[in-house]
Amino acid sequence: MLFYIYLTISLCGSGVMLYLRGVDNVAAGIGLYILFFLGCYVLCFLLHLLVFAIGGYTINVNKLPKDIHTWYRWYGFETLKVFMKTLHVRIHFHGLEMLPEKEPFLLVGNHRSIIDPMIGLAYFKKYDLAYVSKQENLNIPFVGRYIAAVGCLPLDRDNPKNAIRAIKQAAENIKTGYANYGIYPEGGENKTHDPVLPFKNGAFKIAKDAGCQIILSATRNSDHLFRRAFTFRPIHIHVDILGVIPAEVVKAEKTNELSDRAYAVINEFLTIHPADDYKLGKNG
Repeated sequence: MLFYIYLTISLCGSGVMLYLRGVDNVAAGIGLYILFFLGCYVLCFLLHLLVFAIGGYTINVNKLPKDIHTWYRWYGFETLKVFMKTLHVRIHFHGLEMLPEKEPFLLVGNHRSIIDPMIGLAYFKKYDLAYVSKQENLNIPFVGRYIAAVGCLPLDRDNPKNAIRAIKQAAENIKTGYANYGIYPEGGENKTHDPVLPFKNGAFKIAKDAGCQIILSATRNSDHLFRRAFTFRPIHIHVDILGVIPAEVVKAEKTNELSDRAYAVINEFLTIHPADDYKLGKNG
């Protein structure tokens, strides 16, 4: 919503400035209009970031809101959308009909870029989705405070006790209805040419402890974001919901069996449907 407000302000503001300047030459007028438009939009964007920084400063990470539905959640998600639309990112979703409307779930998927959880947070907000995120993300100035305020939990891979605590807290939050959670069992961003890295079984303990279903997903092309961010060509990112592991199966199987099952589905899909920048942009 805010992106379109800033766009409208920039379009109208640049028109007014051009009118007041009174340019007679058509070519010069078009050039000035584009220049005024870019200036107006950059100003709106910088003011937005200023409000974002001030808002983040007011978040007390030692006394977070009891409910994730706060102004911080709304403004944080709007900031993500403004950021992605400004970079001309187009996100295509497939299989959303498989997402449950009310039943709790753990979202499991592959991890190609830092943008992956941002997409989940911003566009799956109706599902009260938060993430189990690496500790470093919550230490990012201002941004980390928003991440904590929307329900995300830090996972310290170097401290097994803290990691177990985060897994148990995520399971408890799912059971109480505080939030659904997403996690990347690869343990980090996949920088290789392999479709997906081996999964860590511990991630599936969240679903076991929560007694919830597991939603399997795959994200394609998100690793192209920062390579193509300023080329003025659209960046097409595809998010596919591949299937559901029912709660009954989660209860019956061991974590390693769930891990193998999830890995097989996601790996097969990404092997058959690799992230090709140009084909994804045309065909999806």
